Amino acid sequence: MKKLLILLIAVGFVACNSATQKTEEKATAAPAGLVQASVSIGGMTCEHCVMSVTKGLNEVEGIAEVLVTLDDSTAVIKYDAAVVDMDDIKAAVEKRGYTVKAPE
Repeated sequence: MKKLLILLIAVGFVACNSATQKTEEKATAAPAGLVQASVSIGGMTCEHCVMSVTKGLNEVEGIAEVLVTLDDSTAVIKYDAAVVDMDDIKAAVEKRGYTVKAPE
């Protein structure tokens, strides 16, 4: 039983470290020509909404980083303008059931 516990801890440790390394590799592999945009999103009411919008945007090819906040209902998006444009971003948000508000 003791050996099994040690084995589980070792596997968990290795798994955690490999995930950290993959995240670091992804962050350093981002292209230098990224564009950052801030978008106002309508219809978000909870953290589930934030997760849904984040997931939808992260599924779009060419988007490198997404930060969605409920407090001000915005998404800050870093993307490769050669691959994706604002129409694609808007479509991804609307596909999740939310709206992209026009800048005021």
